[in-house]
Amino acid sequence: MAAMTHRDRGATVTDVVVTMAVVATLFGVATHQFMQWLPHYRLTYAARALLIQARRAKLQAIQRGQVYYLDFNVNGDGILQPGGCVLWEDRNNNHQRDRLERSETLLDLQAIPGIALKPYPAALGGPTRGPHDTEIYAGEGDGVTFNFDRIKFNPNGTCSAGTIYLHNATGRTCAIRLRSDGVLQLWRHNGGEWEQW
Repeated sequence: MAAMTHRDRGATVTDVVVTMAVVATLFGVATHQFMQWLPHYRLTYAARALLIQARRAKLQAIQRGQVYYLDFNVNGDGILQPGGCVLWEDRNNNHQRDRLERSETLLDLQAIPGIALKPYPAALGGPTRGPHDTEIYAGEGDGVTFNFDRIKFNPNGTCSAGTIYLHNATGRTCAIRLRSDGVLQLWRHNGGEWEQW
């Protein structure tokens, strides 16, 4: 029988402890990086989801030949609802959401942790003006600058002009800007200038 060499003995306690320390360090670094990245991802997701819903509202207005509203004033009480927005079809053209008019909740912003429906505060380094030097606090300090906190989409492809602002706790702000000719743009502000995305 041959004598047992050092290689045949297996892992020592020291080998196991060193391996566990390396794995724990890598896990800690990866977790830290993930936590740094997560608020940015959530903001990007919320901004893109709102942009998609605005495009959808515009297309439905064109396809059905009806006025559609993307409404952030969900209860119709003049108070902005931070929880989300409702898309509804104004069949009788009275500018009010009636019970029989088709409506659906599109996006619940409260379901996305760390996202606020307004720009990052200027006192903390957020933007003082919006894209193309537009006024930010037009909607009494909320993040929606449209009249009555709703966007009107017309059957001819035009819409209300204004901006929706979202921010996260790390100081990033995104803006979904709609022009009256129906062009929709996504902008981001990282503490410097606005850049179109």
